Amino acid sequence: MVRNMVQIVLILSLFLVGLSAFTQTDINSRIKTSASYAVGWQTEATKEYFVHGSFGFRPKETKIELRGDGFYFLNAKGNRPRFSVNHQLFAGAFYRFSNKNFQPYLGFQPGIAFSQSSEYGVQNSETGELEFETTINPVGSFAGGLELFGKEIFYAFVEARYIFGKHTSHSYPIYLDEFRLSFGLGFHF
Repeated sequence: MVRNMVQIVLILSLFLVGLSAFTQTDINSRIKTSASYAVGWQTEATKEYFVHGSFGFRPKETKIELRGDGFYFLNAKGNRPRFSVNHQLFAGAFYRFSNKNFQPYLGFQPGIAFSQSSEYGVQNSETGELEFETTINPVGSFAGGLELFGKEIFYAFVEARYIFGKHTSHSYPIYLDEFRLSFGLGFHF
C-alpha cells in the first residue's frame, strides 16, 4: 500500500519536473485556489475519500504562503472504516523553495475535524438504541508538495500530508491519524 503510494508520488513528481524544464519564468502569484480529489490511508487497510479545496495568499516577493484547506468526507472503505463523518478544516503556513514555475513546498496547518465514529457508540438508556456522537476535535497536519505553474492562470499540483488527532466523544477515543495524497488543478492570480 505505502509502496504503491510512493511510486505514484514519484511518477507525478518526475512528470512535473519534466514539464518544468520547458519554462523557467518567475511566478509571483499572490492568490491561489484549487479543487481536487484526495485519498487517505489509515491502519488496517482502510482508505478514506475526500474532495479537497484550498485558498492561499502569498504576500508579494516572499516565499511564505498562508493557506486554508478543507476536506469534505465522501466515503471510507476497507477492513475497518472508523468514521461515517470526517470533514476537516486547516489553516497554516507553507514555505516555498522557489519562485520559478516549478515550486516544491513544505508546511504545517493546525485545524479542526468534524467527525462521527462508525465503530463505537453509546446505548441510549431511554430508547435502547446505539447512538454515535458527532464532535469537533483539534487536528494538525504536516504537508509537502510540488506545484507546476503554467504561463496563464492554471497550475497542477500533487501534495502529501500526515494528519494527526483524536476523535473524542462519549465513547472510546479514536485516532484520526492518516496519510493523505491530493492531486489536481488550480487557478493563480
